[in-house]
Amino acid sequence: MMLELINKILFILFFLSCVNVIRHAYYFIQAYSKAETENVERYKLDKTPLILLGISIAVIFTSIFSGITI
Repeated sequence: MMLELINKILFILFFLSCVNVIRHAYYFIQAYSKAETENVERYKLDKTPLILLGISIAVIFTSIFSGITI
């Protein structure tokens, strides 16, 4: 019972991490494509979003190499 709950929480964490990485990749590609045609600022991240992006990437890599289940 408790393991099933933990596995579901880990799966939700994995899903949200994927959404976060896809979101930042979309914004990066959008900023990169506009930078070639217009005079636009680079894609910048503050400290907190950068830390969350790093944690998201770490969760994805951990899930790929060791799996989602405990």
